Amino acid sequence: MHFSSTLLITYSIGAFTCFLLHAFFAFPVVLAASLPAFVASFIPSNEKLAHHPHATLYAGCFTGMCSVELIESLWALSLICLIGTLLYVSSIRLFSGFGGRLGGIAFTSVAIFVLTRQVWV
Repeated sequence: MHFSSTLLITYSIGAFTCFLLHAFFAFPVVLAASLPAFVASFIPSNEKLAHHPHATLYAGCFTGMCSVELIESLWALSLICLIGTLLYVSSIRLFSGFGGRLGGIAFTSVAIFVLTRQVWV
């Protein structure tokens, strides 16, 4: 499987799992984000992909913590996942060694979607 598509899948798994847990099953947001990240931490890393699938899943969990009022449909969340994955792939070499990158990617992807919502939906 291609590198970017693997990252899109793992980002989406994190975002959808977290969002569904807190939006439909009334899990507290922090627990909804930490549960898929905790489970994924036991999946061994691939040499070729290194830590990137885990990192995108964690960023997806940050994205999934977004308010239900901002993400009105699962299609919107899918588009936010695509934006987030593109931001992650484009910033792999930019912020190496700096903290807050995954949360920043999640925030920026949701902000881009919300600010340009009329174009997308």
